Amino acid sequence: MPEPKLMAIVTALMLMAGTVPARAAYNIEQLQQIEQYIVGKDCGGLWTYLNANPTIMAGDDALARELKIFVSATERGQVACFGVRPIPAVVPPTPVVAFAATTPQRIEPY
Repeated sequence: MPEPKLMAIVTALMLMAGTVPARAAYNIEQLQQIEQYIVGKDCGGLWTYLNANPTIMAGDDALARELKIFVSATERGQVACFGVRPIPAVVPPTPVVAFAATTPQRIEPY
């Protein structure tokens, strides 16, 4: 399930877009694109889209604030990406290897 708070804000702004001018610099097409990323649980796509369109986050309205939080948290690795389970590592972990095959020797300075 997408983040309920973010989904509610996007939906409310889409409903208001035709009647009340938005305070931030975004339009109905951008709101629909954001909604598609959220519904599709495409965390990476949303992050890329927001970084390519930073004016969407330039305002001080509820959506801009939530999107700034999302981008910041994503960059810090703190987003669970709309509840999607993380993908397991492609490269399996390797066992610990002992690099010291001989006894340590003292090296004299020059």
